[in-house]
Amino acid sequence: MASLTQDLDIEAKTDDDKIVASESETREAKKKKVEQKIKDANQEEESRGGTMIVPSRTTTKTSQRSLAEEEEKAREDEDDSEQTLGCLRRWKAPETPPEKIIHRILVEQCSRPIRKQLTTSDVKQNRLSLSNSQVRKKFQQLLSDESWKNESRFTIYGPDGKVHEMWLGKKRSSFDLTIGWWTFVEEYGLKECCDFVTVWMFRHRVTQRICLAIDVTTFALRKEVSKRISEAAFEDSD
Repeated sequence: MASLTQDLDIEAKTDDDKIVASESETREAKKKKVEQKIKDANQEEESRGGTMIVPSRTTTKTSQRSLAEEEEKAREDEDDSEQTLGCLRRWKAPETPPEKIIHRILVEQCSRPIRKQLTTSDVKQNRLSLSNSQVRKKFQQLLSDESWKNESRFTIYGPDGKVHEMWLGKKRSSFDLTIGWWTFVEEYGLKECCDFVTVWMFRHRVTQRICLAIDVTTFALRKEVSKRISEAAFEDSD
């Protein structure tokens, strides 16, 4: 019996050794297969004058470095100075549109103003985008009125009181003035970075229509302000 047990143990050990050897050979074969694929791909790329495939770890490091460089460049391309923050905090917009835009007696109900630095897309892509969070916060009382909801066109009062017509395009993340905005930009010579707009929504006392008034303030800035400054200067807490 003891001899039979020993024979079974030897046979089992032999089978285990075969399994381990087989698994090792399988892993080695898979490794060689992958290496061969990379080698073949590199040879093909070289023949085409392309770029060789690099190990994944190197690729990851390169990607991380590229991302860090892009973030650093973005920081260099924006204004995050305390001087600019202080300047914008001192700038206060009136509660209602100035008399140069529309006589106060014609403004029946008015929102709090939204202020925004004009970006490159605002100036060159034929749309003024206001964030939905600011629109909901500042314009909500007037936007809750059912009378405007079927409107796609707004009467806009410019900085000099001239009346313009613009079409509204509503998105999930923004409230966009589209058709008519480019004409407005050209007429008033608006530029990105240095020009800031103040936008009021109000009900016209005579027509009872919901309208917008836009004023422009120019600062000696050459870069877009950082998110930190924008939130600190324009995202009212109340």
